[in-house]
Amino acid sequence: MMIINNKFRHTFHLMPKYGWMNDPNGFSEYNGIYHLFYQYYPYGTEWGPMHWAHAVSEDLITWKHLDIALAPSLEFDRNGIFSGSALQVGNEHWLYYTGHTDTYLDKAYDPSFKKIEEEVKEDQPIIRQVQCLATSKDGENYTKLNKPVIGTEQLPKFIKPEDFRDPKVWMHHETFYMVVGAKSVNDEGHVLFFQSSDGLKWDYLNNLSLGREYGTVWECPDLFELDGKHVLMFSPQFKPRMGHKFENVYSTMALIGSFNYESGEFTIESEKELDQGFDYYATQSLLNSKGERITVAWMNMWLIKYPLHEGNHGWNGSMTLPRVLSCENGVLKQNPIKEIEKYRKNKISHHEMVIDGELKNEHFNGYCQEFEMKIDMSSSTEFEIRLYESEDERFIIKLDKKNSFISMNRFYTKLPSMSTISPHDFTRSCPVQLDDKVTLRIFVDVSSVEVFINDGEEVMTSLFFSEKHSDAVVFASIGKTVISEFNKYEIEVK
Repeated sequence: MMIINNKFRHTFHLMPKYGWMNDPNGFSEYNGIYHLFYQYYPYGTEWGPMHWAHAVSEDLITWKHLDIALAPSLEFDRNGIFSGSALQVGNEHWLYYTGHTDTYLDKAYDPSFKKIEEEVKEDQPIIRQVQCLATSKDGENYTKLNKPVIGTEQLPKFIKPEDFRDPKVWMHHETFYMVVGAKSVNDEGHVLFFQSSDGLKWDYLNNLSLGREYGTVWECPDLFELDGKHVLMFSPQFKPRMGHKFENVYSTMALIGSFNYESGEFTIESEKELDQGFDYYATQSLLNSKGERITVAWMNMWLIKYPLHEGNHGWNGSMTLPRVLSCENGVLKQNPIKEIEKYRKNKISHHEMVIDGELKNEHFNGYCQEFEMKIDMSSSTEFEIRLYESEDERFIIKLDKKNSFISMNRFYTKLPSMSTISPHDFTRSCPVQLDDKVTLRIFVDVSSVEVFINDGEEVMTSLFFSEKHSDAVVFASIGKTVISEFNKYEIEVK
């Protein structure tokens, strides 16, 4: 068992008890209980052969960890139980996942093989990914089918069999549909659509791609109807930056339009990056019994060295605060689930609060809290919210009216989260018009910050680790910034 350092552990976000966490999987409601599985490596705090960990909740805020649901065990999933989805079929809970085989991992993780890095890298790995199914009658114990439900022989010839993963399955008019992420032989991202009458035997329907300017592989796709539109979410790798958009190496975005269930064609009307912060990937949704479309994502990012692993904290990874989606006049919005409001306490309110220079107030300090603000910058050019403030460490949320963007800066810390390919990459920004009043809703949870802008029109998410672990909050303005409405709540989850 690993020794756990609790210094940076969250209070109202799902984390592993120990080990490595990445993508959310099988996000579903089964017999009235929320289930969230996730990519899990229990033997270290870096990625390894994937398992599915399992947690359940009644409100998506407090979670109970169950036993590992799926582990590598069969010939076609021996090197990893990769991402997938879940749904209730009759009284059973069905988990669709990607089975991964990889001759490189056969050697790298075989205890009888003396791992010599150079020797392993000389081999050309043979990798295959297939779509698989496991079922349960109690929501705790799952039995795998003894063969894949979609094998590589069913792939179009232009798709690489080593990049065919992350099935999302749903039902429409008593027919099963599946969307799977993929990469073409030309290294272009795709999604593939399949359909089935029984969820066991699947037929290829169609595919969608937008060319290399939309990334090399599309991971973790999800397709659903929302307020009269269809939304296709996916996470493209290596999508080129576009100004202040798609600043991460791996992004998460949505296409809004319409899906034809007969032909499998998706008609695009608009597109949107789902989160313009540092740490947001592989989002997955469910439709709950109340009719809400809720998403959750991995609150980390690939190709980053985080202090949790480097500092031997015994755990690494967490999920975002779940969000409710809506689509208003074709604009996709995301807002925190209302259940978080049950955990508010010790409200502090102010009206017409003027910030001219710096404002420090110890009553605003805290590790686990929520801020609601309506901000008027008519008489100012810049406004900053500085969290974790100490002499030489701080996380900065900056509103820049001249350049019309809101940015995050996590440079000022002795425990940086370092990009392995861009070592000076410490800022993220989101275009926002600041001539009019802007609303912010900010959640701080020990080592994470989530900012919802203008009722969820934009969202920015980041992790932040400070050595001094200060809980101080400072407001600073160039000119007079007026916060016409201000509420602060402590968030307490026991």
